[in-house]
Amino acid sequence: VEAGNGKVEVRYVRTDNDERRRLADNANCPKRPLQAVNFRDQQATFQEVYRCITFSYLRSTERIEFVNPGIEGMEYQITSIIKKMINPERSIGFLTGHDEATPDTAMPYLSRILQDNHLGYTTRTVDLHGGEDSIPTDIKGLVIVNPTRRIEERELRRINEYLMRGGSVAVFASGVNVTGTDTRPSAARAEHNLDTLLRGYGVTLKNNVILDPRATDAIEEIEQGRVRIRMFAFPAITHDGSNKSTERTFQGLNQAHSSVFRLPGIVMPFVSQLEVDSGRYCVAESDTDAAERRRCEGQNKPMLVTVARTSDASITQQDNFELDALDLIMRRQTVFGRGGAHGPYTVGLAIAGPLRSAFPDGGSAGGDAGAQGGSNVPAQATSERPARLLVMGSGKMFSIEQLRAIAIGGIPTNVEMLLNTFDWLSQDYDLLAVRAKDVSEPELGEVSDNKKRLFQWGSILGLPLLVGLAGLLLSNLRAKSRRELKV
Repeated sequence: VEAGNGKVEVRYVRTDNDERRRLADNANCPKRPLQAVNFRDQQATFQEVYRCITFSYLRSTERIEFVNPGIEGMEYQITSIIKKMINPERSIGFLTGHDEATPDTAMPYLSRILQDNHLGYTTRTVDLHGGEDSIPTDIKGLVIVNPTRRIEERELRRINEYLMRGGSVAVFASGVNVTGTDTRPSAARAEHNLDTLLRGYGVTLKNNVILDPRATDAIEEIEQGRVRIRMFAFPAITHDGSNKSTERTFQGLNQAHSSVFRLPGIVMPFVSQLEVDSGRYCVAESDTDAAERRRCEGQNKPMLVTVARTSDASITQQDNFELDALDLIMRRQTVFGRGGAHGPYTVGLAIAGPLRSAFPDGGSAGGDAGAQGGSNVPAQATSERPARLLVMGSGKMFSIEQLRAIAIGGIPTNVEMLLNTFDWLSQDYDLLAVRAKDVSEPELGEVSDNKKRLFQWGSILGLPLLVGLAGLLLSNLRAKSRRELKV
């Protein structure tokens, strides 16, 4: 309220009489059961209570129907609702026209999650029609998920133009096209042509599949029925924390990046390796650290952050793909024990800042004069309007088929990453700042055995000794005072 400078009014309504209960009912606040525990009588009862928050602004109304007893995520939810009411048009575009995965075709759950969690985003499809159309300027960012047909160069130039004018793009795509079932897939070289665009930014999407013993289990259909098996083609990228993402030996998930902030891990089915010319960039650990941003601005280079790497035991398959899940389990020792190159392999990275154009000739769509912008496409994004590019080497992270197999309960962390990505694409620093606040209990560091023994004997002997010394000192002071009085 204080931060609102008089523009925010807060009313607390305690439903302790009929009139106030009518107010709650009129605000469409439902009653929900809540467990109450009486520790003195050792009894637990369920009561129907109102725990609702309503928001009113001009003629629009939003509400959180039930406030959970915990505070985790509450500030983010309230901030999202306020921003949605002030700026209701926050749309994220999904590229279509090349058999991509979109919210309508592969993510039917997404609209419900956005609505139930009051995130304030809407989604729409963006068809460039072979490069005839440009990317709409009213979207907050463009997401490209698992295209399986060729994206023409004219369309790639439209995407590049969008980035050069300060746009944000997230690419979730593998270097191979995987068909068939998860347990018996077939893989072939990808035809989407995204590598033509990415190579212009110094990023290479390899035509391989990474297998990793640090993988997730999935419930899959085999001849014997539905069983839970280890899917080596579904690497589990988890937070390690043993070293920084800027180090060569880094593996796992870099939680310092906004797209995966505080996520314990993600699963990347049929993921391909990414290689990047790091000499073109200012390599950083975090995209939200102000000192890191100033350092990169001083170098006049875009910031490069490694988001994810596989484990050091991972291997790659290229050309001759052998991805049968049961066969890989039976040959596990041979597959991962053989000589040759092993990981960690980079599978996710983010670039932000004055990115240089992937097409130095400056043409908008194949250089034709009829295309919007013609040759007036900037050669480089600016610090004032920075480009933002997220590349993840898996196109099947959000498809409902894979999520059903790997999800255990709640919102899968892959979906949470997609929601984080929306904030990152929209450059919503308010929401990113809220996400950056850690409301969890602080972790206690490891205590050595010597320190434990020191604390134990210090408590047993040290405290009584201190009390005794304090008593002796006080007794001496009193004796001295009495002698002075007698004199």
